[in-house]
This record gives sequence, C-alpha cells and structure tokens, in this order.
Amino acid sequence: MPEYVGAIHLHTCYSDGSGTMRDVTAGARRAGLDFVVATDHDTLRPAQDRWEGWRDGVLLVLGAEVTCRFRSHVVVFGARDVESLMWKPLRRVLFDLGNQGAVAFVAHAHPASILGFSMKAGELTDWEIAGFSGVELWSFMHDICDGMVPWRVPSFLRGWPGRVRGPHPDAVAHWDRLAASRRFAAIGSLDNHAFPVPLLGAQILSYEEGFRTLRTHILAEEFTGRRGDVARVLAALCAGRAFLALDMAADARGFRFEGDSAGRRLAMGDEAPWTGPVSLQVRSPVAAQIVLRRDGKPAAEASAAAMEFTADRPGVYRVEARLEGKPWVYTNPIYLRAAGASAECGAGSAECGVPATAGKLHAE
Repeated sequence: MPEYVGAIHLHTCYSDGSGTMRDVTAGARRAGLDFVVATDHDTLRPAQDRWEGWRDGVLLVLGAEVTCRFRSHVVVFGARDVESLMWKPLRRVLFDLGNQGAVAFVAHAHPASILGFSMKAGELTDWEIAGFSGVELWSFMHDICDGMVPWRVPSFLRGWPGRVRGPHPDAVAHWDRLAASRRFAAIGSLDNHAFPVPLLGAQILSYEEGFRTLRTHILAEEFTGRRGDVARVLAALCAGRAFLALDMAADARGFRFEGDSAGRRLAMGDEAPWTGPVSLQVRSPVAAQIVLRRDGKPAAEASAAAMEFTADRPGVYRVEARLEGKPWVYTNPIYLRAAGASAECGAGSAECGVPATAGKLHAE
C-alpha cells in the first residue's frame, strides 16, 4: 500500500484556533503533507460549510473534538451531531456516537498544565469504555507546553524544540495493557491552535511550523483525488495501519514494520493466529536505535537501519525508534494471538468500521 503523511488534530477560527481553513491547507501544502485532519471543538460547521475534500493539493479531513463532563475529550469522525453531546458523561457520548456510526479516539492521552490552566485528559481507565477505536498516544502541544507559564512564553518560543519528550510513559504503558486483549490504534496529534502572541509578533507554533513536527504516516489504499480518499485515511487510522514520527528530527517516510506468518504478509495493525515462529522485519530510512517490544517489554534491540527478529511466541509486537536517544518513531502493533485469544476491535463495532459519512461531505 502507498504511504501518506499527515497531521492530526488542529483547531481553526471555527472554534478557538487563530486561522482559517485556507491557512491550514496552505501551511500543509508548504510543509509537504498529503492530508491534514481538523478537529474543531464541539462543532460540525466546517463540514456543513463544505470544506472537506481536496484543497490546495492537500486532502482536508474533518472531525470534531467533543468536550465531555469532567473534561474528558473525544476526537470523532463521521458524526452527524456533536453540539448536543457537549458536557455529557463520556459513556453517554460514546453511546450516542456509536448510534451515529461515528469513530472515536481518546484525545490527548495525558493531562498537562499550560499557561496556568489544567488541561485534563480524563482517566486512563476511560480508554476501556466500549466505543473507542484508539488513542492520540502522543499529543505534541501537551508534550512541549506542559509546565509553560505566561512569563516564560518568550523563552518557550526560542527553545521549544528542546522541550520535546515524547508520549507520556503512563499512556504508553496503558496502551500496551489494552493491546493485550483488544486492537487499539495509536495516532500522533498536534492539538495546534496557532495561538498569536501579539506583543512578540509571533505565534505559539504556526500551522506550517506544527506540520513539520509530529506526523502520522499511514498505509492506505491509493488516493484517487476524489471524495473516497477521506474514507481511505480513516480506514487506515482506525485499523492501525500507521506509525507516528517526529519528522522534525528526520523524515520517517519509508519506515516499515512487517511480518511473515506462514507465507502471509503482515503489516502494522494486522492480527494473526499463532501457528508457529513469525519473521518480523524493521526497515528505517536512516540508522536509528530500534527497539522491538513484545507486550510492552523489549524483545530485541539494534542500532541500525534494518533489523530482523523471529518471534517464537505469541504476543503484541511493536517498534520504537530513537535518534540520538530522543523519541522518533512509534509503530502500531502486529498482533500475534494465541489460540482462542483473538482480540475484539477497539471500536466496539464490526471491523473497526469507518463511518458511513466518511468522504461524503462534499469532498472535491
């Protein structure tokens, strides 16, 4: 399948972001993205205004971020109504979204304190509620802005690249625990608002600047330049045919994690019954510190541009890669299930279904 590179979770002037949809797509084009996913707060107006589809040579996918009671947040695609869900309990929100045939992801997996405000993310146990397809494992703005206070904004603007730490270890550990019993996709997110700082004539990460940082790479059916491409993106994200990469460190295009089980080729997100040893391969466009993990624990390591490993037991296998000791790539798992242990889909619906409305909202 072809590889496409995109940025997920940003806000525009339809909610509390600073820019227009044209600002977003222009920045995405300059940053070399194939697709971008906008998720304004508690509104579907961008889709109603016919923005979804191909714009400026970039595929614009539209979702929403729903604010639940107790400040849990849900990123949703394919919903018909989100306004009425605002401030409802999380279980009710997911139940209603399921009835709409929508797809839901846990938004910004770990809380942060930004500019004196507590940015809550719900509880890790929220992920276990039926209705989620996956999680924004690494939320970039929550990562680099955590602990930022107003009087330190100037130094932040100068030195934010040094604040990159990666996804929170608690979030990664909980993802591993969930993956032991169910397929649960991980994506990278920006949560970028391009907030202006008028006194300094700057922004806290412009759209274009953000689009060059944390990106989600998908393996999807080939784009056609038509409305069905939105569904292709969502299908790949939901199935976990994706990895997240800090492309500001090095362009991760071409990174692959694959397997071979009795002649069947396996890709990220695939699940296969355990029938015997499985050959797993990792390829990287540059030499990196590669760690292959089984059920969250290291199974093999190499400092190289390629690695092969024979899995001699069932487990959930995924890859992390670092550059100069700093986080770079996190893949979705390949699930090798013992007999009778086939996992259910994280979406709580058959085959992690893509919403029926995907790609039908006036895509061009």
